[in-house]
Amino acid sequence: MIKGLSDYEKYKVLRPVIGEHQLDENGFPIINKTEFREKEWHNIGVTGLQNASQKKKNDNIVLLMFNYDYRLLNLWNTPLKNIGLFQSFYAISTPDFSIYPGMNINDIRHNVYMSRWLGKTWQNYGSTVYPTIGWALPYTYDIVFGGVEKGGIVVISTLGCHNNTEVFLKGFNEMKKRLIPSLIIVYGDMIEGMTGRFVNYKYSDAFSRDSFQLRIEGISQVFEIKGAA
Repeated sequence: MIKGLSDYEKYKVLRPVIGEHQLDENGFPIINKTEFREKEWHNIGVTGLQNASQKKKNDNIVLLMFNYDYRLLNLWNTPLKNIGLFQSFYAISTPDFSIYPGMNINDIRHNVYMSRWLGKTWQNYGSTVYPTIGWALPYTYDIVFGGVEKGGIVVISTLGCHNNTEVFLKGFNEMKKRLIPSLIIVYGDMIEGMTGRFVNYKYSDAFSRDSFQLRIEGISQVFEIKGAA
């Protein structure tokens, strides 16, 4: 047991990144980008972590990890337990640990670190990994947008954001500026003012036990919303 360390120091000392990696200025392992290929999005479904099973066909399913923190912490505590399951999916997102206004900045830093650490570890074990991006007020931006290579596919959620669209859109636009995502997977309803290239999955898509059927054969799910000229 190491004494005299803060929680932040403990997880940096006790949880080294598994496999090859680079660190950003925050000390976060960087999740490498996944190239966007639109033709692959003609037959991609989605499911949530609670429905993940190796008994189902997963090779055209994106696994989303939106859940309560206490459940997501199981992934942090046993990071290699589900390696085989995660490898069976077309892609997996990283866990969406909580980030909200008023949250202690060190707790935010720890939550982002856990998400990036897990994502990079699973990537090193052969999974295609999409980083899940969340934010709060501008004081969080330097942390929450860290540990992600620019130009790749990212995942965001709009759940709970419709009552404060100004804060959401400010962070959304900052994310686009810093990360330059090639595709944004949106979990929840679209919010007016969002621009970019998207795939949109509703709340019910990921939580329904029949979510594996939520695919349209041969039709791309990708759409683009352009800003004002």
